[in-house]
Amino acid sequence: MKAISQKNKKLSSEIISIVERELKLFYFNAFKRRSKNLLTLELIKECYADQINFFIDQILNLVSKYDNECKQKDVYTDLMIFKNHEGCNKKILETLILFLSDRYNCIEFSPTELKSLLLFED
Repeated sequence: MKAISQKNKKLSSEIISIVERELKLFYFNAFKRRSKNLLTLELIKECYADQINFFIDQILNLVSKYDNECKQKDVYTDLMIFKNHEGCNKKILETLILFLSDRYNCIEFSPTELKSLLLFED
């Protein structure tokens, strides 16, 4: 799988590859009822490429923010906002939570918070 986003020293390659894979799947599923012509494939590629870059930028913004000051309440609120972005799913959010938890000692979610973060409609 060819990487869409730029390599980044602040993010692990695992989180980047999961974001890329999950967003590609999301957009291919979203467009599955359309005809499979070159125009549709280009549209899908444009959508997921833009969204991948957007997600990576959002994650980098979170990392920069928490590098300065990590507050548990801010992390939870920011993740709830992040959850609402088009294409975000349980796999992406789980990976992001694990990444942030490993990176920062200040992050500990209660079972209730985790449940609400990882609850997605199908």
